[in-house]
Amino acid sequence: MPRLPLLLSISALAVLTGCGSTPSQQAAPASVPGQTIEGKIHGGNQPIVGAHIYLFAANNIGYRAPSISLINPHFPGVATDSNGTYLLTNTSGGFNLGGAYSCIPGQQLYILATTGNPGLRSISNNEALAMLTALGACPSDGNLAETVPYISINELTTVATIYALAGFMSDPIHVSAALSPGSIQGLANAFATVNTLVDISTGTSLAQNQQGNGVLPQAKLDTLANILAPCINSTSQTNGCATLFNNAKDSNGNAPLDTATAILNIAHNPAANPAALFTLATANAPFQPALTAAPNDWTLAITFYAANMAGPYYPAFDSTGSLWVPAYTSNTLTKFDPFGDILSGEFGFTGGGLNQPYSVAIDSSDNPWVVNFGPFNASTVSKFLSNGTPATATPYPCSTTCFFSAIDTVGNLWISAANRTIVLSPAGAHLAQFTTSAYNSGIVLDPSDNAWTLGLGAKLYRLTLPSTTSVFNESVTSSSATTELIPTALDATGNTWFVSSKNNALGKSDPSGKPLSPAGGYTGGGLNSPGGIAIDGANTIWITNRNTNSISAFTNSGAAITPSTGYTADGVSGPRGIAIDPSGNLWVTNFTYNSVTEFLGIAAPTATPITASTHGQRP
Repeated sequence: MPRLPLLLSISALAVLTGCGSTPSQQAAPASVPGQTIEGKIHGGNQPIVGAHIYLFAANNIGYRAPSISLINPHFPGVATDSNGTYLLTNTSGGFNLGGAYSCIPGQQLYILATTGNPGLRSISNNEALAMLTALGACPSDGNLAETVPYISINELTTVATIYALAGFMSDPIHVSAALSPGSIQGLANAFATVNTLVDISTGTSLAQNQQGNGVLPQAKLDTLANILAPCINSTSQTNGCATLFNNAKDSNGNAPLDTATAILNIAHNPAANPAALFTLATANAPFQPALTAAPNDWTLAITFYAANMAGPYYPAFDSTGSLWVPAYTSNTLTKFDPFGDILSGEFGFTGGGLNQPYSVAIDSSDNPWVVNFGPFNASTVSKFLSNGTPATATPYPCSTTCFFSAIDTVGNLWISAANRTIVLSPAGAHLAQFTTSAYNSGIVLDPSDNAWTLGLGAKLYRLTLPSTTSVFNESVTSSSATTELIPTALDATGNTWFVSSKNNALGKSDPSGKPLSPAGGYTGGGLNSPGGIAIDGANTIWITNRNTNSISAFTNSGAAITPSTGYTADGVSGPRGIAIDPSGNLWVTNFTYNSVTEFLGIAAPTATPITASTHGQRP
């Protein structure tokens, strides 16, 4: 693995803020001596002898910061290079870190293994070899053996760890988050997700999550591991490494120099060269079951089911990374934790006047507000507490047909209805009403508490309390349709983004209402009857496609990232809602499959819940 600048040691840890690099004067928490960490590293079925074993903690001084090297440089047998301090594996690929490290309780830990000999005769170490395993949080007593008694490091743990941490990883020795509570929560959730995908004690992939309601992409995960195996079990000069590195370049066209960076590039660019990479997974590959044909892309997605969640529509995340999903057909509200486990019981949350629930917005106290399409011609709003208890037995009245909602900086709820926008106070009292022709359009609030929504006839509305309405023209949505679904989102600079379900196009207008997208909007990227839109912490635009069971992505300048097929995954069916969590995982609701699908690490970590002042921002 190429040598990078020396990382921070545990003794040099300082707490920084934001994304900069200026140390503050805040003292680091006390570390605790580490207990035994024992395990083995294998390339396929071959032990890796003489591999460098590093123990790192993810940093929290800002994104793209270096990881923290934890192994004591003065411990017997420890060596140091430009990556950090390390121990060597023995002749069976084994290692034992007992007493060689200290960690701060709560730090998120991982092991990196580089170089070493995978059983090659008369040949030196494989300098392209780099594999990882996530360990999770440092316990209060430093005894990781209580939760991770034995560790396997192989191609599977490498793929699982990198995909789960992709939102926080710049390269294998730069894993970091910001100091904010939301970012630290997102990082912790990402580390814990690794255990959903693989058993790190055995180095094997899993088919289901622990609760049993999630179908994991086991064959695809195994195939990605098999793609790494030819390079890992060889030297860096072999065809296996050349084919891997030539087809796993980063977004700037730079080829990786090690296997971990190759997988990270694939996770960040999953549609690049899937067929060429698939050829590396041989028929007798070590990890099974595996794919039998090249996929559309290399996204990893998990589909989670809930027994009483029929017709899931437009969801939202709370501050913990839990997803709240309204089920239009079953009149329920389902809550998933960050790992897809159901927190709302067998039958979901009910009561509170739920009646064809359509969309959810989360307030600053993590309370979900649910817009009900029903009753017929008399839509309502149900408020729930963060524990799923209805805040009131009777819902608040809305209008004839209500669809989407958003919350302003003082906690007022703005609701887009077919021919008007309604504003409710935090107590549910009616504050204002604006006349529009929105039909089924999204609504967003900017930091100045202006509401933005679309209207029939290619109109964009800016609404300001107490009663000001400004109307602007746009050329993306249909100018003649009498019904159109127009989901809407806001980016970090206050631009309004929206998709036309009729014209398969993406629109963008600036904070003054001026169109920024070309006439007819941005197209391509697999847009096909778009049903939902979300913007991540890097201001990338993500869209669900109802007709092709796919998702599309665009840069903030409107360039398509996804291919003409979009990104696809087993389990995606009639996708509607879309939301991004604080770990950078993208979730879609499958209206025709009564489920939600999580695309792992595909987006940038995103601040949740969405507020008027955090659009398009990392936590």
